[in-house]
This record gives sequence, C-alpha cells and structure tokens, in this order.
Amino acid sequence: MMTADRSSRLRMLRLLAMAVLLFATASTLLASSYFPEFYHVWSPKVGEWSTYRIQDARGEIAELTFSVVAKEGDSYWLEVKTKQEGAEGTVAYLVAGDPTDDANVLMIRAQEVGGPALELDRATLVKLRTQGQGAFGGEATPIGPRVGKIEPMADEPVAVGNKSLKCRHLKIAGPDQIAEVWMNDDAAPFGLVRLRSGIEEVVLLSFGKGAKPSLKGPFTPMSVP
Repeated sequence: MMTADRSSRLRMLRLLAMAVLLFATASTLLASSYFPEFYHVWSPKVGEWSTYRIQDARGEIAELTFSVVAKEGDSYWLEVKTKQEGAEGTVAYLVAGDPTDDANVLMIRAQEVGGPALELDRATLVKLRTQGQGAFGGEATPIGPRVGKIEPMADEPVAVGNKSLKCRHLKIAGPDQIAEVWMNDDAAPFGLVRLRSGIEEVVLLSFGKGAKPSLKGPFTPMSVP
C-alpha cells in the first residue's frame, strides 16, 4: 500500500519531470538541470515577465514564460511556465543568482492540479540527484554557442508584438556555431529579444510587468529518505 508521503513524492517528481524537464525527453534545450541555456544577462526585477518561443536543432518547439514574482532576502522567486505539444506546467524557483547555474537554485515549489503544494529545499535536491532520480536528467545541448568571440554589430530595432525595441546586436562566434543575438534590458529578467543560430532560435513573443505568484501555499516540504 502506498503511503501519503510516497504518493506526494511521486506526484512532485512527475510534475517536475513534465514542467521542469519537458525538453530533456523531447529535445535538447537544457544545459543546467532546470533551465534552457542561451545567451542572456540575468537582471531580475520583481513583477517583470517575458515569454519566448524556443526551437532547438531538431526543430522541436516550446513556449516558456519567465516571471519574477517575489523577492526573499537577496534572492528571487522565478516562476517558469512551460507549454509544449499540449502539456503545461508551472514551477517556482528561489534563486540566489543566475538560475542557469545549479548552485544558485535554493528551493523549488510546484503544485499539480488538484494536488498539494509541495516544496523541495536544496538539501532535498542534492539527495535526489545523488539517488539518481530520473526526473533530474543530465545536461543537454544549449541553444547557440555557449562560449565564443563576441563581435558588436550595429543596433537594430526588433518588433515584439505591437512594440519596437531598439536592440544591441551581437555576433557570437563559437568553436562550432555562430549566433546572432539581439538584446534589450526591457525584456527582463534575461534581456534577450532574439537569438538565431542555424535553425535554432529563441524569440521574445511578449513581455511586461505585474507578474504575481500563481502557486498558492501553504507548501508541504517533500522529504527524501
């Protein structure tokens, strides 16, 4: 007979597998354990959000919304809503810095429809990786080059919805890839408006202010033996 604690743990892992690592099984977007990796500048401001359309090297497409919903001490709560092929999930992360560095992820919260609101602290996350939980898959290929020579290009306007953003235009020449990147600080929290590298692409669809937490507590800590 399955205990309530075991049932909650499986529910959390199932939700994380869908909402956090949706790409890890369908495509190759993740470079960190939690977030798609692409050229960016981490500059969080509470209430700001951005929605992106992301296409990987195999043509797999997904939509992600990054929302900075609260501040806790010097850290920020970042909610990530993922949509791909009819599947959706939202997970909140307490981050002490750039979220694409796993060391900065201090806590995760998630809630399945009709289920309890659960949270994992950093110690639990480390245990899950140590125990080899499949929900926390390995590192995958990023979108565009991860390192390379950056060449400034002429600023360009880029249309985002009914707005036009004057963007810093960069070329990044990596060992095996070349990417063009358009940046504007209004597209918080990552500042990225567009990235193009072959068929790989990250495109800002919309952005704004007023983001609020969508996950409601109280949150039950998830324990791992």
